[in-house]
Amino acid sequence: MEASVEENFINLQRAAKPLLQMCGSNEFQCSNGQCINMDWRCDGTKDCTDDSDEQNCPLPECSSQEFKCLTSGECIPLGFVCDGEEDCTDGSDEQRACGGRTCSADQFTCREGQCIPREYRCDHVKDCVDNSDENNCNYPPCTEKTCANGACYSNSQRCNGLQDCRDGSDEFNCSKYTEFECANGFCVPMPFVCDHWDDCGDNSDEQDCAYSTCRGSDFTCSSGRCIPQDWVCDKFNDCGDFSDERGCDSDSRDCYPGEWGCPGSTMCIPLNKVCDDKPDCPGGTDETNSTAGQTCGLDRCSTLSCEFLCHPSPQGGTCYCPDGFIVANDSRSCTDYNDCQIWGICDQLCEDRPGTHHCSCTDGYVLEQGHACKANVSGTEHLKAFLSHCMVYF
Repeated sequence: MEASVEENFINLQRAAKPLLQMCGSNEFQCSNGQCINMDWRCDGTKDCTDDSDEQNCPLPECSSQEFKCLTSGECIPLGFVCDGEEDCTDGSDEQRACGGRTCSADQFTCREGQCIPREYRCDHVKDCVDNSDENNCNYPPCTEKTCANGACYSNSQRCNGLQDCRDGSDEFNCSKYTEFECANGFCVPMPFVCDHWDDCGDNSDEQDCAYSTCRGSDFTCSSGRCIPQDWVCDKFNDCGDFSDERGCDSDSRDCYPGEWGCPGSTMCIPLNKVCDDKPDCPGGTDETNSTAGQTCGLDRCSTLSCEFLCHPSPQGGTCYCPDGFIVANDSRSCTDYNDCQIWGICDQLCEDRPGTHHCSCTDGYVLEQGHACKANVSGTEHLKAFLSHCMVYF
């Protein structure tokens, strides 16, 4: 049956929805249309739900008194290297020839002792502090495409949404590649391809698709289609089958993300302790209780239609959310939680972000591993020298 004018209008509204939002001059627009603070772009924390704010970012330049962590590119004081404590998230500051240790067979040993993956040797990117991984290289000429740093990549890797050049230059200036041409000649935005919805009208945008599972920050429709969480329970049929609008009732719980509230108690326990055959809540209300008519299972999950995932509970299933989100008042959808309320999540300063947070340190300290603050060694040395100088006069 041919779609009515009203249905066509609703579908047109739905297709235009990601394109309607315009970001302000002080905002960055994510690939999925989301707007975030411009200062959050390339700050090491993924704030866009599609992670596009941390893609194609230039690696920070470290000073001569700093060591660059291998994976993250984070700069740490040289005094932190080989001090017996991993200050880089990948531990690369302790993978040098520290205390007589040597690099493994699948690593390249830099002249100053640092260990890097062997494939990083002669790839046009300086990974060794002394640049010895890029010395005496016989770089082959590129037959197809050339990265900005001189490395080679193939035509098929150009603007494919993946960073194949380590400097991200294969994904620069890709605006002309952001639309898909349907078999009928109609053009649709590239994100609409293989999204479980016939945007072309001839279904050519849904042909030969390898559908992947939705991101933890997305809602999975009954059809498998992924939509942003904030589209759930907004009185708009974004899924097409109304699965994003079912079960929008009311209930609430005040626990940290990843926790479950004990019935009849203010106590919260880790979700993985619910229905594990060991009572953790007062009165054992987190386990099966035949007398009270409570049986651990997933029977209620189909009714709840959880936005993220459903876990067994004595009530027949309970919804839970990805890291940084808690179950909203409707008992099924996910809403952002102020991570900074969690004690100890940052050593010093904390800024809440949608679904995540950003840690920082006060003057005189440097951030390591994304959350810990450590006194700046060079700054401490200057202080010690100053105090020693002062002692002369006392």
